[in-house]
Amino acid sequence: MRKSLIACVFVLTGCVSQSQPGMLSDNFDQSEAARTRMSLGLTYLKNGDYTQAKKNLDRALEFAPRLADVHYAMAYYYQTVEEVPRAVEYYENALDLAPRNADIANSYGAFLCQQRQFDKAQELFLKAVNNKRYANTAQTYENMGLCARDQGLHPQAIEYFKTALNHQPSRGKTLMLLTQEYLETGRYEEAKDSLRRYQKMARVTAQSLWLAVQVADAQDDIESVRSYGEMLRSLYPESIQYQRYTELEKQLSTVTNARNNHTNIKNSQGAPRPGNSEATLSASARALASDLNSLPVAEKEQVHIVQFHENLYRISVKYNIRMSSLRSWNNLAQTDVLEVGSRLWLVPPEQQTNQVVE
Repeated sequence: MRKSLIACVFVLTGCVSQSQPGMLSDNFDQSEAARTRMSLGLTYLKNGDYTQAKKNLDRALEFAPRLADVHYAMAYYYQTVEEVPRAVEYYENALDLAPRNADIANSYGAFLCQQRQFDKAQELFLKAVNNKRYANTAQTYENMGLCARDQGLHPQAIEYFKTALNHQPSRGKTLMLLTQEYLETGRYEEAKDSLRRYQKMARVTAQSLWLAVQVADAQDDIESVRSYGEMLRSLYPESIQYQRYTELEKQLSTVTNARNNHTNIKNSQGAPRPGNSEATLSASARALASDLNSLPVAEKEQVHIVQFHENLYRISVKYNIRMSSLRSWNNLAQTDVLEVGSRLWLVPPEQQTNQVVE
């Protein structure tokens, strides 16, 4: 979201005058000088020189204290250095000075969404998209989707991402976000379709290949999983996405071997005898069942043992618990992969038992 403001930086077109306010010639354009100082300040900010950024933005305010864009730039400065109250102050100043500026409304909304002030953010997003002269509608709908996603409102997020794509069909980032939402909500065919759209119009990245692995894995398409995994190994061997794939491959190999062993046992022994079905279970399945049965009764109600091909969405549906809650209770990031056999808390920390199960 932050990149949208940097994209609005004015092009620097000349040297900066060193004249002081109050000692200016009659033909000195204070507004133009303010814009030049603002451009310098934002360039310094982008390059990590916060001291020079602040000096130039302060000078811009001295030259044009009622120029909305300068307050907008100062808001972004304070947003970057994480001084939230100051950022809010300058965003409000900018909107007071330019109430019809949709770019400011969009950026302020994105900032408030990061602060989890969702209602106010939504109000600002709507203000932006309702401006008929606004050219970045797709960006704002994408921001609305991100804001909905952060609240766990996945159906709304999907609709916002689809609307963003209606305004800009070739928007690769939005296609990736839409694919992730389809995957998160178990809509695997739609995830595959949106990913295919992305692949036709955007370059291959480690992130897009990992997403392709996840979609294929969700559909039990092991051949495609390994094909995309090989592309990750070839193109991005040092990436975190390839590291995640190697962990997934270990799980796939374990289960494949267990299935092969199970098939060999069935072929050699014939049909299982009544009452002896446990003998035909894979080693991994028996281990998981034993693990779960070893838990105290109270903890069984609090813990879920992750099984092969389970994802957070399936577990959330099974127990009627929001995915955002499961992430929070288990300290999971959006991109974390659930490992087969791992324990997932189904209750908040204050209800989790202190007993550690070995």
